[in-house]
Amino acid sequence: MILPIMIYHFNIVGIYFLITNLLVNIIIGPIMFLSILFVIISFLKLKILQFISIFLTIGLELLTQISNIANLPLAKIYVCTPKILVICIYYIFIVLVTELCLIYLKKENTCSEKRIKNLIALFRYNYFIKKDKILKKYKNVIVERNIKVLFLKFTKIFVLILLLLGIVNFNKRLEIHFLDVGQGDCCFIITPNKKSILIDGGGSSSDNYDVGENTLIPYLLDKGYKKIDYIFITHFDQDHVGGILSVLEELQVGKIYISKQEEISENYDKFLDIVKSKELKVKLVQAGDNLNIDNIKIQILWPVKECIKENILNNNAIVMKLEYANFSMLFTGDIEEIAEKELIKLYGKTDKLQANILKVAHHGSKTSSSQEFIELVKPQIALIGVGKNNLFGHPSQIVLERLEIYGTKIYRTDEDGEVIVLIKKNSKKIIKLIK
Repeated sequence: MILPIMIYHFNIVGIYFLITNLLVNIIIGPIMFLSILFVIISFLKLKILQFISIFLTIGLELLTQISNIANLPLAKIYVCTPKILVICIYYIFIVLVTELCLIYLKKENTCSEKRIKNLIALFRYNYFIKKDKILKKYKNVIVERNIKVLFLKFTKIFVLILLLLGIVNFNKRLEIHFLDVGQGDCCFIITPNKKSILIDGGGSSSDNYDVGENTLIPYLLDKGYKKIDYIFITHFDQDHVGGILSVLEELQVGKIYISKQEEISENYDKFLDIVKSKELKVKLVQAGDNLNIDNIKIQILWPVKECIKENILNNNAIVMKLEYANFSMLFTGDIEEIAEKELIKLYGKTDKLQANILKVAHHGSKTSSSQEFIELVKPQIALIGVGKNNLFGHPSQIVLERLEIYGTKIYRTDEDGEVIVLIKKNSKKIIKLIK
């Protein structure tokens, strides 16, 4: 009865919970009795106290071992958050089945209840007695009329449910969710045909908090995505890949895109271990590569073959441009001014850097977002992934002023939280921006 509510709040199903509950119910009573007895006798200082403590210790040890069942493989399965409508249908179904059983067992029935009872009998006996006998016994005009009446009623209900569930599918649009993952970057994209793209996943330097497990995975499951079709890791700094590592371990993943790593890091080693153990598909990308995902064009603009040696992880992060109809967004990872200058050399005479939305590089650090670079991008909107009261002083006031000079609207996760951008194919502008 409470399973849908548990899934809605925790997104987890424990496949051993029936076994553990049964075992706990068997031993918890004796443990409670022995515990109370132990406390009472401890005041009396009787010799039997030591004898009771032995059995109490055994009981508590058994309880500990039962709790360890949760560490077995597949003990914790992640599931998507069910929609409220689905939960309501679930409980309506339970109530309906219960009511039908009561009608069937009831001795005195109304006219409508008799119709239902006849149909239940027909269905029941059709599966437990030979089919030929049932057809001869129940195939008559009254049963056919009952079937027609109830069929029309249930058809109307199911058509209404299908229409309600299908509303989302008729509303095709590109959704860009710029997540608040503290001091880090994470962007979740839902294509018009409901494909999922994850660009970076945030991460925390603290061992006490896993952004992936506590923020990103619950978020994705709430959106209804147990599988991520495409993952882009711009580079392997903790604040970009930390959450991704948890996603790779716990959820289903399609293709993963990374750039060639010129410097081995601890996060990259962890990534390789997960990829190997789960046999995931990884593809290396570099400047010049083009991808098409559900009519969304993704151009890889950076890095090139010859890497920048200075601050090697940040300056060789993937820079990519997403285009859909008349809309474009530029993702810049953590590149700094030295990488921006190289991008200007490569694309300065084209419009490849120009975009409606700019994901501001390196969380708005003053080492990035040079005036010349912003001038070429010409962003209408700038998104900055940054933690509240962070130790780095991000975003820099200088960068904010540079963006404001060009009339760019700035949204930052420390002040605005998650920012959602909705784009329709035939629209010449962003149809909706939610913060």
